[in-house]
Order: sequence, then structure tokens, then C-alpha cells
Amino acid sequence: MKIIKILSLLTIFAVLSVFVVAKFFLIEIAPGTVGVRTQQYAFLGDKGVVEEDFAAGFHRNLPLLDTWNVFDSTVQTTEFTTVEQRQQTRRMYSFLSSSSSRRNLDLDRGPKQIELKSKDGYTVRLDITVKYRIQSQEAYQLYRKFNSESGYKKIVGDKVQDAVRNAFGSMLTEQFYNPEVRREKTEESFEFLSLELDQNHVELVQILIRDIAFDPSYERKILDKKLADQDVELNKSRALAEGKKGETNRIGAETEAKVKIIAQELKADQLTIKAETDKTIAQINADARLTAARLTADADLYAAGLAAKGQLLEKEATAEGERLKAVALDAEGGANLVAYEVVKNLNVGDVSVSTLKYDFLDVEAMIKRVGAKD
Repeated sequence: MKIIKILSLLTIFAVLSVFVVAKFFLIEIAPGTVGVRTQQYAFLGDKGVVEEDFAAGFHRNLPLLDTWNVFDSTVQTTEFTTVEQRQQTRRMYSFLSSSSSRRNLDLDRGPKQIELKSKDGYTVRLDITVKYRIQSQEAYQLYRKFNSESGYKKIVGDKVQDAVRNAFGSMLTEQFYNPEVRREKTEESFEFLSLELDQNHVELVQILIRDIAFDPSYERKILDKKLADQDVELNKSRALAEGKKGETNRIGAETEAKVKIIAQELKADQLTIKAETDKTIAQINADARLTAARLTADADLYAAGLAAKGQLLEKEATAEGERLKAVALDAEGGANLVAYEVVKNLNVGDVSVSTLKYDFLDVEAMIKRVGAKD
């Protein structure tokens, strides 16, 4: 039981010792930051700034011997803008509540727009955003040179203004309206500023020209010029419209004349086609009539030939009948046939005949009387 109490006390003492050591002899470097240690005395090392950047984690922090300076190692943002723009940006980031989410973007204060004189003497104000960060493994050198974070950020702001004024100050005011020229000057500013910051242990990430404001007198001049240009263009357009109107009338007249010519040509073509069609129809009718006449004549000729042949055959048949009849009459029984025809065709009026002398009921005697033979 006594051993358990001793072990418990030792455990508590060990925990307290670790806590005391961590509290008083160690420093925690948070993620996204870098530490720079300075030794106040030549004990456990050389006196002065230690030539090393201390990354996130726990590091030695001996009282009276070590002093620490912590720098933000993430990308920093400095905006050269107006108060109104800062308020708008602050509203956009209002949903971010933690200080760590805002530490690299100063939403409450900062430098004003960069103001410069253009080549032709007008005032131009540029709304610029610059993004940068401390060079890797050079935080201790930056501390040696500027002693604080605010010190090096002030130098960054000065260098930005110098670079922008050097690049954009050579432009005519009207060139600021040209996006291609602005892009070239922005690249020129980036190259110049990148070299300047590199010498101060700072890496330039990007420089953005977000907006441009001009001198009110120049804006008025531009407006007047644009209005004048618009008047000129309007007059040109009106003159062009009048010219086009005359051209339109000419084209309309030419078109109307062409339409009439085309109509006349079409009418002539129609008459020509009709005449040719009538001629063709007349020729077809004439050919048809000629063919019909030829066919009719051929038919009449053929019919006349057939009629002549029929008449000839009829006469030949009649003659043959007469011949055969004559032959028949000369033959035996011919006298009887003649007597039969005589009796059949006999037609007498009222005649008084004595029935005593002629017996009409004796047919054979009667036939013999007209020439019939036995």
C-alpha cells in the first residue's frame, strides 16, 4: 500500500515536472508560422540570432537566455484600396470568426490607393492587391534586417509603390484604358518588384491591378471627347445614311427598270412559246388530217375493191345460177318444174270455165296441160 502511494506521488511529480518544463522551458511554434530564436548570452551557443528557421512544433526556450520572434509564414495580402472597398471586403469575410483565418488579410486598415502622375500630367489612382510571403529558410535573415513583422511589411509597401510608379508612370492617361498595355505594365511591375523583394528575403506571389480611378478633370475631358467623337460619328452616320439613301433610290430605280425589262422579256417569251406551241399544234392537226385522209382514202379504196369483188362474185353466182337453172330445165323433170312455176304464179281474174270440159280437181291432167311430162 505504501509503495502504491509512493508511485502515485512520483507519477504526479513527473506530470508536474513535464508541465513545468513545457511551460517555462519550451515554446510551441504553431502551424503556418516560423520561429526565430535569439540567444542573449554566449552560453550553449553563440550570442545573437540563431541562423535557423524553426518550423512548427516545440523548441527550447530557456528563461533569460532565449528570446523568440514568430512570423506568419503563409501568403500575406496587402491591399492598396479605398475605405469603401475595405468595408466590402470585410463584409465578405465576416463569416470567418477565427483570428487565424484573418491574420494574413488586414480588413480594418491598410494603405490607400497608389496615386501617380501619368506621362501627360493627370492624376491616376490604382487599386492594387499584392500577395507575398517570407522566403523559405530566410526568416532569421529577415529578422536581422527588419527586427519585426511590421518592419518588413512596411518595406514591402514602399517597394510596391516604387515598382508601380516606375512602370505605370511612363504611360499616357488614355493608355490606362487599354487592357493589353495594362497587362504589359503589370508584368513589368511584377519583375521589378520580385527582384526588389527577393533582396529583402520576401517572395512575391502576385500583383493584381483591380481598379483604376482618374482625375475628375480628365474624366470630364474624356467624356467631352467621347461626346464629340459620338457627334462626329453621328454626322458621319447621317451622311452615310443620306448617301445610302440615294444609293438605295438608285438601286430601287434600277431594280424597277430591270423588273419591267424582265416582265417584257417574260411576256415576249410567253408569246414566242405560245406561237411555237400553236404552230406545233397546227402542224400536228394538219398531219393528223392528212393521215386521216390517207387512211380514209385507203379505207374507201379497200371498201370499193371489196364491193367490186362482191358484185363480181354476186354476178358470177347469178350467172352460175342461171346456167344451172338452164341446165336443170333441159334435164329430165325440167318441164315439170316449169309447169309447177307456171301454175304457182298463175293469177287470173274472174273466168268462167266449164267444169264439164276441164276437171280442175284432176291435178295431174292440169299439169300435163301446162307442159308437164310423165
